[in-house]
Amino acid sequence: MLSKELMGALALAILWVNTLLIAATALKQLAAVAAKLRRLSPPRSAGGAGGALIEARVLRGDGRGGALAGHRIEQVGRAGAEGGAREEIVFADRGAGGEIYGGVVVAGGREIAIAPAVEGEVWVSRAELRAASACASEARFDEAYQHARKARGFSRTVEAMICAGAPVWLVGAVERGAGGGDRMRPALVSSVDPRASCRSRIALLALGVAGILGALVGCTALALSRPRFGPASTAGAALCLAFFLLVQPLGTALRDAARTPSAAPARGRWVRRRADGATRAIVSS
Repeated sequence: MLSKELMGALALAILWVNTLLIAATALKQLAAVAAKLRRLSPPRSAGGAGGALIEARVLRGDGRGGALAGHRIEQVGRAGAEGGAREEIVFADRGAGGEIYGGVVVAGGREIAIAPAVEGEVWVSRAELRAASACASEARFDEAYQHARKARGFSRTVEAMICAGAPVWLVGAVERGAGGGDRMRPALVSSVDPRASCRSRIALLALGVAGILGALVGCTALALSRPRFGPASTAGAALCLAFFLLVQPLGTALRDAARTPSAAPARGRWVRRRADGATRAIVSS
């Protein structure tokens, strides 16, 4: 039969291996975001050579509603917990992608024609995605809820679009077209500054890894305090167990929060609350 000391050492080893794997995954993600940030050169004039990051404004878009580009997420909604005054649809992502519809932007007083691409990397802000996924009306909720209660669920496509008048950041080489105008086939179209977006994700990952490793060391030190299996050591062991149960979901949440906008999960839910037989609110989150 294993001694208490050996069992404790084995438990700590499992905790350390599991936590270090989670930290290593986060550090790998941090390295990928840092590499993307390095590829984003500072903004320069529209006539610059090479694949520069250009800040511009959308003059015209060739997509639906005058959109230059759009980020789409395929979702399935299912009915959630029901109460006497509460109805809920919970959405899960099924796939995501971007499309560049083409159009014209203006940067530094010069117009640049943007070539369309059926598949392209498009970044939008979290606020734009929430606005695009909001429930439009009570009638829309009723229609969706009927399907959400069925086995197949309610399928929908959420699309956040970058339209005329919006600020936009583009990554790509500006070329002189046959007619003399400037043209670009961008590798990235973003409604948010991609450099700031990458920096915030790097900071989040760095702080997350530091916090996870700091908590691991603190719990371990308390568990190994003397006397062994005394009050402090026992409290440390309990904290190690709690940390072991929490670190996996924390690592998953950190990974999702630090994903680039084109890969970040949207999910969300529609909640309808009723009071005295009347709709009180339809909340989208």
